[in-house]
Amino acid sequence: MLKSSWFWLLVALGVFWSLGAYNRLVRLRAAIGQQFVSLESVLLQYQEVVQQAVTSASTSPQLWGSAYLPELDVDPWTRLQVSAGLLTVAMARMQSHPLEPDSTQALQDAGAALQQAWASLIHPDAYYVNVPEALQQRWLALDLLVQPEVQRFNGSIADYNHAIAQYPAALLATVFQFRPAQALS
Repeated sequence: MLKSSWFWLLVALGVFWSLGAYNRLVRLRAAIGQQFVSLESVLLQYQEVVQQAVTSASTSPQLWGSAYLPELDVDPWTRLQVSAGLLTVAMARMQSHPLEPDSTQALQDAGAALQQAWASLIHPDAYYVNVPEALQQRWLALDLLVQPEVQRFNGSIADYNHAIAQYPAALLATVFQFRPAQALS
């Protein structure tokens, strides 16, 4: 009788520990999604700046300039708009699949393309254009705002990855297919 009660006590402890560990992993995975929502709100502001820059350029023809960069095969305004659209698509993909490495890589690539497009647009040697100073300052402010959000997002990914790598929880992570996530750079 004594052996039977100890056995059931150990089984009950194992079940309760497993439920607690599983709930912790689920909470950490949900925290990644919540952190991405706050990161996404900052990233969407880049789209607003791009739209304001294009709107100001379309209402002021002198902002367009007449130069053309043959090595790009496209004018810098189109490149900027396409890059902003790709960033929006990458954010939508990341929102639905925040733990997939492909989503993370697509977001990083789209962000880098947008930064390059903006830099080529405002660079005085590459293209003659007069992007309003207020928009250039807002872009720089967004660059500063996005860094802490990326760090918080990466912190939640590090916590999640650490939790699924710990020994007892790693067994549950394997059984329930919790995969490691990739941090943004």
